[in-house]
Amino acid sequence: MSTRAEVFSPAQNTAVWLSAWLCGHVSTDDVLSALLDLGGPHTFHDEPVTELLRDIRVATNLADDGPAVRLILSGPGQPPELPAGSVSALALAESGSAAIAVRGYAGITHVLIPHYTPEGTTWRWCEEHDRLPEPAWLSPGEADALLSHATEEAAVLIRATGGTRADLPNPRLTVGSLADFYDTPGLPMSTTPRAAKLFARADRVAAVIETVVDKLGDHSFDPQLFSLWRHIRTARMAGVADAVLNYQRAN
Repeated sequence: MSTRAEVFSPAQNTAVWLSAWLCGHVSTDDVLSALLDLGGPHTFHDEPVTELLRDIRVATNLADDGPAVRLILSGPGQPPELPAGSVSALALAESGSAAIAVRGYAGITHVLIPHYTPEGTTWRWCEEHDRLPEPAWLSPGEADALLSHATEEAAVLIRATGGTRADLPNPRLTVGSLADFYDTPGLPMSTTPRAAKLFARADRVAAVIETVVDKLGDHSFDPQLFSLWRHIRTARMAGVADAVLNYQRAN
């Protein structure tokens, strides 16, 4: 099982870039460049990604309250915030653990599901007419506090058992380089500092887990570390919601 697949998806930054573009904060060229960095060439029904952007622009309802774009992440102990047994839930199970939900008109939600491969990203589009399950709607501060508390609890448990091995020449350097990877290619300049801080903390915790489990190959603390996955995913979803709301208010 890959740790990275459980704690990170390019869909996080993709959702932020799409929201910034929909609200007029970045240009089409900017979002196309970001998408290329985030997942290589993107296609939609064998059409270029510009067709996908055009359809998203037409379908998105920015007028109603609440974030028009939501990041949906799922994993062990955290089912996706999609109707159980729905077309979108089944499609997500086939493609991975990340989706982007876009609020449409007349109560429709458009669920965009990326499938990432070494050759690029292909997108699947599903429509849900039933209301999606409500997320936790945590503020960035609440999500940050929960992640910080869970991280400290895990650290206390690990220290109590003597700490992890240090087989790498410089585990701290590995953590730093992985955190830099998670942040690439960055976020639009207009992203709220609160969201950016939350993403950075999630990146840091994810990098620590990957260093211990995948790079050091130490599975002694899997229960403590794996319990953080849900908090990392929740923090990422809360950060996207905050960024999206800010874009909409400034639109």
